[in-house]
Amino acid sequence: MIEYVEVGLGGRKAAVRLTNVVFVTGTGKSTFLKLVYGVLSSVGKRLPKLGIEWSFYAQSGEVIYSITAARNRVRQTISTQGEEIAFEFVPAKGAHRLIKPIDIAVTDADVVMPEVKTKEHVSVVADEDIERLNSLLLTARKAFSIKAQFLGPYISPRSLVDASTKQINALERHGRNLAAVLSNLALYNPSAYDSIRTAFRKLGFSISVGLAKPGFVGVIVSTKRGKMPLSKAPCSIKSLLAIAVALELKPDLLLIDNLDYCLTKNTAEALAAILRQKSTKVIAEIHNSEVVDWFNLPNKSVVELML
Repeated sequence: MIEYVEVGLGGRKAAVRLTNVVFVTGTGKSTFLKLVYGVLSSVGKRLPKLGIEWSFYAQSGEVIYSITAARNRVRQTISTQGEEIAFEFVPAKGAHRLIKPIDIAVTDADVVMPEVKTKEHVSVVADEDIERLNSLLLTARKAFSIKAQFLGPYISPRSLVDASTKQINALERHGRNLAAVLSNLALYNPSAYDSIRTAFRKLGFSISVGLAKPGFVGVIVSTKRGKMPLSKAPCSIKSLLAIAVALELKPDLLLIDNLDYCLTKNTAEALAAILRQKSTKVIAEIHNSEVVDWFNLPNKSVVELML
């Protein structure tokens, strides 16, 4: 698992050492989360287009990865097993190169942690050297190929989902498909569904999924006062439900933008109880540092960012 991440923007840097839950305060918090998610969700894929010049550094065990993305040049460095491998991509020229430990043209250097692929045989480089480098790169990609989930800065779920919707295992950033994912849990992971419902019953809310009208499945939130569709539920309940569902999808890292938006002490305590049972690492952006005291959690930390 990744232990340390650092983001650079406009000459400023911000770093976080991951604990079970990291609460981030200060400035540039949302940008920090976007950059971390943008890189970690793109391992083996094209570089994220973030529209700014930025840098990223992370460590997972003995593997270190860094990238510096400017308008005219992108450089990536991977250090593993005592060897450093570096790639360079020049967008204006369409130039893709491996520049360390050898200098050769490669097919793709605009991928997060690329492979060494040459367009044609390079006589000065032995095939076994390329295989060795790719073996090292594979080790690095495995270290950083984590399942990351990003939520926020607001949660706005729809109440209904087409009953014919196929199995959905990914939650949208703003939770719009929350009903579909919860329905999927009810069908294919009933123990997770029951665990979520138990947590909400302790708060005085009942969560249920069922056929709302012909062709549509809906989520109903009930209290002693009556029933309401998911979209009309209290903001704190919708946010808590989205986070609880996201955690049941078992991401390695959950990033939450604007965690304390409409958070209450009761929902924070309920969330803390859920988090104590999970192995997911969490980085959560908050505006009010007092909410940290609402979370009775081991190994939590607060980091002030200045981006």
